[in-house]
Amino acid sequence: MRCRHNAKVTMNKKDSIPSPTRQSLTETRRIYAMVFEQQKTSPPKTILVTSGWRHEGKTTLTCNLAALSAQEKKKNTLLIDCNWFAPRVHTHFNIPELPPTDAPRIPIPPLHNVANVPGIENLSVLTAPALPRSESWKYAHSDENIMAFLKKTKATYAQVFIDAPSVFPTNRNMNDPMSLSNVVDGVILVSLVNVTSKSKTKRACCALQANGAPILGVVANQWRNPLARS
Repeated sequence: MRCRHNAKVTMNKKDSIPSPTRQSLTETRRIYAMVFEQQKTSPPKTILVTSGWRHEGKTTLTCNLAALSAQEKKKNTLLIDCNWFAPRVHTHFNIPELPPTDAPRIPIPPLHNVANVPGIENLSVLTAPALPRSESWKYAHSDENIMAFLKKTKATYAQVFIDAPSVFPTNRNMNDPMSLSNVVDGVILVSLVNVTSKSKTKRACCALQANGAPILGVVANQWRNPLARS
C-alpha cells in the first residue's frame, strides 16, 4: 500500500477538538479503505502507526484514522498513545494526560484509565502518563505483557490504533516501536515527502521487516503532484 496524505488539521470555532481539512479527510478515507475494506483476508484489528524519523505526521494520521473509524464507521474504537517520550494524542483531542503511575514495569496503563473524547462518540483514548522525561525510561518499555494487554483490547474494541514513537533515532525514553510492531496485526509507516529522504524511510522499513513486523504500507505525507498547478 502506498498512499498520499495531507496531515494538516484545523480547529473548530465551536470547540477545541481538531478536525481534518477536507483534503486530509478524503485521504484518510482512502487510507482507511485500503487498510480495512479492500483486503482479501480478514481486516486487521490492531494497527500501529510509526515513522522512520520524528515529526513526519504519524500522530495526526493516527488520530484521523481513529476518529474516522469511530464517527463514520460507527465502530467501538480505542486509540493508544505509546509515544511516552513526546506524547501528542491528548493535545489533538484536548484531553488531559494520565497522572504518573506508581506501579513499576507496567508498559501500558490498564484499560480502566481510558478517556472518552467529547464530541466523538465511540472513540476512547488511552493517553500517555504525564511522566517527566528523566523518569519515563523507568516505565516506557515493552515486554510480553503487551501481548496480553492487546488481547484484552481486541475483546473490547472493534478497532485499536497505536501511536508509536519513530523508529529512529533510538532512545531509551520511549516504548520501542520495534517490539510493539511484533504484537499488532499491521503497521503503517509514515514518511514526510521532500523532508525525509527515501534512504531514511527505506532504512526504517527494512528494520521493521527484519524484525518481522507486518507492514501494510507507507503513507507519503504532504505529497503533491508535481504536474498539478500550484
